[in-house]
Amino acid sequence: MKLVYIIFCTILIFKISIAQSFDTTKVLFIGNSFTSQNNLPSIFQQLAQSANKKVVIASHMPGGISVGDISQGTSAHMNNPLVYSLIKSNDWDYLVLQDNQGRFCLGYGQFPASSLVIEGHLKILDSLLFYHPCAHVLWYAGFGPKYGYPPYGNTGAALIDSIYHNYQYLHEMAGQIIAPIGPAFLRIITGFQSINLWGPDDTHPSLYGSFLIANVLYTTIFKSSPITSSYNPGISLSEDSLLKNIAFQTTIDSLHNTGLLNITPNINQIGNTLSVNGYPNCNWFYNNMPYISNNCSIIINQSGVYSANVSDINGCNLNTLEQTYFLTEVSEISENDNNTIILYPNPAINQNNLNVKNRFNESIEISFYNILGEIVLTKVLNSNQNQVNILNLKNGIYLVTFKSENISRKQKLIIKNN
Repeated sequence: MKLVYIIFCTILIFKISIAQSFDTTKVLFIGNSFTSQNNLPSIFQQLAQSANKKVVIASHMPGGISVGDISQGTSAHMNNPLVYSLIKSNDWDYLVLQDNQGRFCLGYGQFPASSLVIEGHLKILDSLLFYHPCAHVLWYAGFGPKYGYPPYGNTGAALIDSIYHNYQYLHEMAGQIIAPIGPAFLRIITGFQSINLWGPDDTHPSLYGSFLIANVLYTTIFKSSPITSSYNPGISLSEDSLLKNIAFQTTIDSLHNTGLLNITPNINQIGNTLSVNGYPNCNWFYNNMPYISNNCSIIINQSGVYSANVSDINGCNLNTLEQTYFLTEVSEISENDNNTIILYPNPAINQNNLNVKNRFNESIEISFYNILGEIVLTKVLNSNQNQVNILNLKNGIYLVTFKSENISRKQKLIIKNN
């Protein structure tokens, strides 16, 4: 019996060590003063470490240097031996490549003759994949000066779409992942004008801008909300929460456009069983701690944040989204069930309103929880009300709770609107 116990403990420790080995993420930053401003790599590192993410970083960020400007000779990133030495120096998981954004603000697929933009990005990508076949490049799809690059745009906001579209062109040519920095900027610019994302020179990012960029990179790399990180660079708590949430939501909303979905395995939930299909090996995590399992399916006994690290057929590790999964306490129900309270249709596809089926003659409090377990909408309906407006809810999976003095019900709801 003692021998069996020793063997069991040995296997347990071995599995924990394997799970923890996947938990160190190595990120190389290649850029210029837009990356070195406010020390973006350090902000990213502190953001990650404060969320109990193990990271290793390195950087090359000389001011004024672009990826492929011909006049810069061997100082241009694509020609610089130091860049390739850094690429070889560690087993990188990600390379964040930031170019001069002015090279991306011309028409779609158009780049200045003075810079080998596409050639430079492809050359650096080829080097990374030669030494690290499982690594990924994050294309830095950012922003221009606050007052634009006339005649291509008279404001920073006006340039963002052009820059982003050309990064989509690069993505079509080279694949990899677009970091949706510009779209996150645009949400702050249009919705929260009191936050200035540019510094005193109206060109480089302010601390707010750099923090927003770091949060976009955090979400893209860890597929997790940065709201779980306690790191704050010295801004108000409300601004901290806003920037983290905008970065997360922008990245999640952009999954289908950035290539990130291609390296994000899906967790399926049936009852209280979570599974990742199509992969030979999985390492599970519960609330960011190893959750020991023998295969790619687990039965959960408590609600919480679950994720998995899987190995594909090439031996490359991929992470699922970190999401909140709830215990299923009631059986799946349909709109034809006369014995309960529900919202329908489910899935809600292109719906502004959901119907409420309520056989109980009393007021009901209906709350919607997102994948992080946060309440995003609460409505109190009188017994004679039969609709809930969901126009402001994002696409995704929600847990809906129904509560009153005599009622406690739950329902999983999928919303998918164009």
